[in-house]
Amino acid sequence: MITYDVFAPATEEERQALFARMRAEPGLCRVEPLGAYGAARHEDATAILKDPQTFSSEALAVTAEPPWIGPNPVARSLLTKDPPAHTRLRALINRAFGASGIARLEVRVREVSERAAEDAVRQGEVDVVEAFTHVVPRDIIGHMLGLDPSTFPHFKRWSQGMAGITAAVTPAQQEECRSVVREMNVALREVIEARRRQPAEDMVSDLLQAEVEGRKLSDDEILSFLFLLLPAGMDTTTQLLGNALLTLARRPEQLERARADQAHVPRFLEEVLRYEPPSQLSFRLATRDVELAGTRIPAGSLVLGIIGSANRDERVFDQPDLFLPGRSKGNQHLTFGYGIHFCLGAQLARLEARIALEAFVSRVRGIQLCSPTVEWIPAIASHGPLSLPVRLLPA
Repeated sequence: MITYDVFAPATEEERQALFARMRAEPGLCRVEPLGAYGAARHEDATAILKDPQTFSSEALAVTAEPPWIGPNPVARSLLTKDPPAHTRLRALINRAFGASGIARLEVRVREVSERAAEDAVRQGEVDVVEAFTHVVPRDIIGHMLGLDPSTFPHFKRWSQGMAGITAAVTPAQQEECRSVVREMNVALREVIEARRRQPAEDMVSDLLQAEVEGRKLSDDEILSFLFLLLPAGMDTTTQLLGNALLTLARRPEQLERARADQAHVPRFLEEVLRYEPPSQLSFRLATRDVELAGTRIPAGSLVLGIIGSANRDERVFDQPDLFLPGRSKGNQHLTFGYGIHFCLGAQLARLEARIALEAFVSRVRGIQLCSPTVEWIPAIASHGPLSLPVRLLPA
C-alpha cells in the first residue's frame, strides 16, 4: 500500500495530481502525517459515510478534544454522535433547523448581501474575503443565534481558534484555542439563558422549545450544537463564496452568464461545490476489523473520506477536471456529506450563497485578480482563499 503526504502539494494542480494517483490505486491509501487510511474514490468515500456502525464519527470527538484543551462542547455535538444518540439529537434539532426556520431568514440574507455587495463594489479595489465572503455568513449566523452585533467581530477569531485545535502545537497556539473555548462558552450560555427567560424569533429559542416524544434538548446539548454551528456555518459559506468569486474572476464567461440569467447562479454554485469543495476530508474511526476496496482496516484506525478527490472521480463525473455548470450527475458530489450526517446546514449554505452571489454579480461587469497567486487557507480539511484582493469593475 502506497503512502501519500497530503501536505506535500504546493499548488492546486499538484493537489489534484496527487488525488488522481490515489484514485488509481487498487485499494485504499495510507495518508500521512495523519496515519490514516484514505478513500479517494467516490464509491469508497460513500461507503465510509453511509455506514456509521462500521465507520464511527467519534473520530471528530478525539480530534476536537485533545488532553490540553479541556472540555470542548464540540466533542459532544451532533457531529460526533452515532445512532441512537445521533438519531434523537438530529430529530430535535431538525425541528428548529427546518424549512420554516430557513425561509424566515431569506429577507435578512438579502438585506445583508445587498449591503455588503454595495460596500465592496464602492471600494473598487478590495479583499473580497474580508469585505464580502466573510461578512455575509458572519452576520447571518449572528442573527440566527440572536447574538448582539457587538460580538460579530469576534467570530472570525473564534472560528479560527476552533479550527486550529487539531494543528495547535506550541503553548501560545494552545492557549489561544483554550481562550476561544472560554469566550464562546460565556457568550453562548448567556444567550441560552436570555432566551429561556424571554423567547424571541431566533434559532436558540426554537432549540429551547423543540420537543420529540416529550423530550427536549438540555442546555448542554444546545450549547454543543451552537459551538458546532457558529464556526461551521460561517466557514463553509465563506469558503464557498470565496471559491465562487475566484472562479468568476478566472472564468469571465461565467460572470457574463450569471449576469444575463439569474437561473444560472444555482447551477454555477453546484459546480463550485463539486469542483472546489470547501470541505476536503471526512474523518471516521473503524469500529471493527473491516475490508474496504480489498484493503484490510484494523479496528480503531482513522479512516478518511477524501471529498476533494471523490468529487473529481472520473468513474462518476464525465470530464471531471472541466468546470461545467449543469453537468450530468453534478449534484452527486459529497461536499455536504452523505447518509445520516448529511450537513444540516446545506439548505442554508445554498440559500446564502445564491442570494449573496445574485447581489454581487448584479453590481459588477468584471472581477480582476490583483495577483495570479492565490493565498489559500492553511489547512488540509478546508479549502478556500485566505484572502482575495481584486479590482471590481462596476456594472
